[in-house]
Amino acid sequence: MQKPLSTNRSFWLIWPFFLFFIFESNVIFAQTLPDTLQTTENDTIPRAEEALQDTIPPALQDTIPEAPGAEPALDGTDPQVPQTRQADRQAAADAVNFQARDSLTFNMRGQRVAHLYGSGNVKHESGELSAGVIELDLNKNQVHANTTTPQDTLSYPVLRQAGKDLRSTRILYNYRTEKGKFEAAEIEMPDGYLIGTQVKNISRNEVFVEDGIYSTCPPDHMYYYIKARRMKVVDEEEVFFTNAQLYILDIPYPLVFPFGYVPAGIDRRRSGLLEPTYVFQNTSDRGIGLQNLGWFQYINDYFTAQTSFDVFTSGTVFNESRLQYRKTGSFNGNIVLGYSSERGLEPTDPGFTESRTRRVAITHDQQLSPYANITANINLRSADYFQRNSFDLDERAETSTTSRISYRYNHPEGAYNFSVRSNLNQQFNTNTTRLTGPEMNFSLRQFSPFQRDRPGIAEESWYERISVSYRNNFRSQYNFVPLAREDAEVNWFEALLDPAKYREATGDDRHIRYGFEQRAQISASQLIPSQFLNISASANYTEYWYPTSTRREFIEEENRVETRTDRGFVSARDFSTSLSFNTTFYGISQMSIGNYEGLRHTVRPNISFSYSPDFSSDTWGFYREVQTDTLGNTQTYSIFQDEIFGGPAAGEQQTMSFGLTNVLETKRVRRDSTGEVSSQNMRLIDNLSATSSYNFAADSLNFGRVNVSLSSSVVEGLRFQAGATYSFYSRSETGTEIDRYIWQDSNKILQPISYNLSLSTNIRRGRRGSTRVSTPAYRPYDPYDQTFFGPIDGRFNSQPVQDFNSTFEMGLDFSYRWTYRFGQEATKRAVLNANNIRFNLTPKWSVSTRIGYDFIEGELTPSQFSLQRNMVCWNLSFQFNPFGDFQYYSFRLSLTGGQIQSLFQKLPGLNNLERSSSPTGRRPPTGF
Repeated sequence: MQKPLSTNRSFWLIWPFFLFFIFESNVIFAQTLPDTLQTTENDTIPRAEEALQDTIPPALQDTIPEAPGAEPALDGTDPQVPQTRQADRQAAADAVNFQARDSLTFNMRGQRVAHLYGSGNVKHESGELSAGVIELDLNKNQVHANTTTPQDTLSYPVLRQAGKDLRSTRILYNYRTEKGKFEAAEIEMPDGYLIGTQVKNISRNEVFVEDGIYSTCPPDHMYYYIKARRMKVVDEEEVFFTNAQLYILDIPYPLVFPFGYVPAGIDRRRSGLLEPTYVFQNTSDRGIGLQNLGWFQYINDYFTAQTSFDVFTSGTVFNESRLQYRKTGSFNGNIVLGYSSERGLEPTDPGFTESRTRRVAITHDQQLSPYANITANINLRSADYFQRNSFDLDERAETSTTSRISYRYNHPEGAYNFSVRSNLNQQFNTNTTRLTGPEMNFSLRQFSPFQRDRPGIAEESWYERISVSYRNNFRSQYNFVPLAREDAEVNWFEALLDPAKYREATGDDRHIRYGFEQRAQISASQLIPSQFLNISASANYTEYWYPTSTRREFIEEENRVETRTDRGFVSARDFSTSLSFNTTFYGISQMSIGNYEGLRHTVRPNISFSYSPDFSSDTWGFYREVQTDTLGNTQTYSIFQDEIFGGPAAGEQQTMSFGLTNVLETKRVRRDSTGEVSSQNMRLIDNLSATSSYNFAADSLNFGRVNVSLSSSVVEGLRFQAGATYSFYSRSETGTEIDRYIWQDSNKILQPISYNLSLSTNIRRGRRGSTRVSTPAYRPYDPYDQTFFGPIDGRFNSQPVQDFNSTFEMGLDFSYRWTYRFGQEATKRAVLNANNIRFNLTPKWSVSTRIGYDFIEGELTPSQFSLQRNMVCWNLSFQFNPFGDFQYYSFRLSLTGGQIQSLFQKLPGLNNLERSSSPTGRRPPTGF
């Protein structure tokens, strides 16, 4: 073994030749680190540039030819062609940089071999090699690296390429051809680790492994792995193997795979089989089955598709197919088709039943231009589709479905807005359907016709504050309310296409109703210049256009009133005016309580007057009178009562509305130890308001309802809201209000109608990222080591106790409602809901749940619990719902990552790693 250069006195003799070699070669750079234990001597050697200028004659520099096209020799070595310093700098990108922390020796006599000791490092554009001992052969473009001693694991050779490390006990590597051989190497892949006793790298993209082990677990905790006689890795993603066997806890699985393939780097752009899971549901129409058996198809960067099946031994089949599409910045959406055929027993058995459910769901969002877009959310399904096929509590609780489609256009300069929309609502519990649309809305931007062109020159006049707004609305509507709600033979869609079937099912002649409404408003604010009082006025005009109207006629022979539809264009109009006053005043107190100093009370009273004439008078012609019986009694009705927008209201309105809003604030003052004062404004009451009205033109029941509301967030993190509704009047024996104040008949001032109260808060404890999670060293299983099953763990108390500070999150909501019912006990509802509860039992056990309790019914609301355990490369999850009518559980033990987890679900005995009492719902597709 050669002595280190730092102690070899001949080093000073070869140093000029060494410098000459470095600056004349186009591929070699060297750096030595002196022994830090010795005192550094003064540098008496001139700089490299000065030494070259002294040793190389200028004439010689002109006679050296350049050989940019020189090719390497057949044995892999480079032809040694002298070059200029300019060419040397241009070739520096392909240079070899090497250094050593302890010592470095270099052989100059033809072989050009360097030996690096103590944390040696060699860099080249093809990779970087670090090891305890490195032999660098510049003639062969080859490095040979190993450890200083076999026991020194810290000096193991590590080859780094493209940010990935390859660790081995011995490395022989050619940095030109990127070929190499490795012993006992570890290769880190995107979805796992590969360990082999003999590894040969024939190129950067192709590696052969002998006696290889593949696992997604880290090398120190390989709880499972695939061991194969030979393996081949392509592009660090795909793994091919022969004569492989699966090991779990070092116990071999009794099945040998003659050949196999692991798509380690599979992504969502590849098609393939969906992973089926075992399902058991203890009902006669389900039983044992497979869930999520299907295929995922990647079509292109814009489209993906998926179809999956649930198949049960009873013959029940469920299928859901999904198509997703997306173009970034333009459109996106998906189409879902669902179908289930549920059956129990055999067709020849008594009581045999078979039911089918269907579903069509379409979502689409497209930006047509910067000013226009179209959105659609269509949901059509059978009434019991989710009850039969979904185990999501929110979906199972749905008793209705809503579909929407809309188009919106905004003028680039905001001059107007235009929109078209359509809504479909189905109520399954009442078997009613309402289709609204197409509905078109158009609105102009509010403008001031008398506003001056150059504001701010003089004081603004009252008429300059007049503003005008206009909008119109066209709406069509289809209502399907069958006479036989539960036994209707005609569905809503058939009745929509055939007016005769609609008339037969509903008994109504109005198949589709439509109309046109337009509104104009003129308003003016601050009519009287005042900094204390704001007076504003407005006038509203509304016009209705309809193609039909209603007529009633008394049939004396049958003693009944017949209603018919009179076809023909009719129009109506109404108008109203209003005048409002509002102001703000304050009350201030200097009282102090603890750290709270001062109190400010803000009061905002408002009063408004509105007027509209009686449009039921004969002058307008909007109302008619009809005889109702043979006694001569009559009734007034509106000819627009069945139209889509209705019509002008009956009765004169001279209404005064009044209200009062209060805000209560204080200041929190704090003083630190230095006497510095800091203050913070806070609200004790955010809003305390009361509103009511009085109609001077009404002949009875002039007072309207009194509405009181209160909201506050004075307690940090707690939101409080309360409300109440009261009536001034007593009630008759039938429960209707009469024109008599309640205090005249009882000791009450007001009759309570309803109360409501809500409290909500979010609770969070602990600090994120404060929990240290450590995994004990892996203990290989040895059947001859009986201490493995001993009652005492040999590693007990080998590590200090971890500082555990779990993060706890929870949303807490409480709501209470009381509603008055005449002659009966009031209805009450008090529910406490704990939503989004998440916390860690241990650093690796996490719990999430939601739960609620109804204090009136005295029972728990439907809840869900989920437990998860992180086990290095495994994930254990358990979900269950122990309360309510729908109770289920689901257990799953799966690999954390890697596509190899599908192998466990297909092997006999290992597919029991997942159990459930029922399916856990449809899984989201593997999409974009």
